[in-house]
Amino acid sequence: MLDVASSKDKLDGAFLGDEFVDPSSYMIMNRSDPIQQSNNKDAPHLNDAAMAVFIVGHYMNSASYYGIQVTSDVYTFSVNQDEKSGIFIQINNHGDSDSNLNGISVGWHVHPAIYGDSNTHLFVLWTRDGYQEMGCYNLECPGFVPEANVPFVPGVTINAVSDPDGVKRSIIFKVFKDRVGDWLVHIGFDSEPYLIGRFPKSIFTTLGDKANDIRIYGAVRTRTTYMTPMGSGFMSNSHKAASFSNIQLIDQNGQTSLVTQGAPDFVDDQAIYSVSPISPEGRFTYGGPLV
Repeated sequence: MLDVASSKDKLDGAFLGDEFVDPSSYMIMNRSDPIQQSNNKDAPHLNDAAMAVFIVGHYMNSASYYGIQVTSDVYTFSVNQDEKSGIFIQINNHGDSDSNLNGISVGWHVHPAIYGDSNTHLFVLWTRDGYQEMGCYNLECPGFVPEANVPFVPGVTINAVSDPDGVKRSIIFKVFKDRVGDWLVHIGFDSEPYLIGRFPKSIFTTLGDKANDIRIYGAVRTRTTYMTPMGSGFMSNSHKAASFSNIQLIDQNGQTSLVTQGAPDFVDDQAIYSVSPISPEGRFTYGGPLV
């Protein structure tokens, strides 16, 4: 079984993947020194220049996975140029070393450094060397192959977003490996998902066979003086919290099975950004801190 703590930097690397930098160049908040008031700009122990990455969610690791389907609420926030907020559905094969990590991520994010705006965008991301040099977001390098005649490609702005006090809008993400070894990406905006493109087997060294790790999480990169909202901005115990739901694993024959309870969670500091257990209905909530 994979050690999540030892692979935490890989997961952070995915969130910093647009720069393909060493995650250690950013400050990951020390769990033994939690921020008592996350948005208290006058808190004396916060460094104006410090950046922090926070990640909360659930993971599954085993001998083999072939796909997953997840429904996610989608939100938008105004964030600073060097900040970002979003969700990741991440499929990995860790190989035999950090530098051999093969990974696919799909999700939505607010990421001004890439798009030049604070809109919410659909994204895909891949790597075959642990987020060092090989891989990219969206269509920034050869890798993801869009289907012909689809109405959008990764990077598109998502205009239909949720209101925490009103209507929730959602995206269904479905990613699975076909018999050839390509990973097929299906997306549905408030609808059944349909094929938008694929990651060919040829761009990977290990993921063309199978995955051995799947993670579903919310993430932010934020200045520590004022915390960027994650999800809806509300903590996981709020009725306004963002959610992942209808979480289903897909086997090599294309059959699905609901993920219910028992999947371990990971969280940097539950007092700042929090995550609930997975319910018997295959759902969990996450997010914070909009105060």
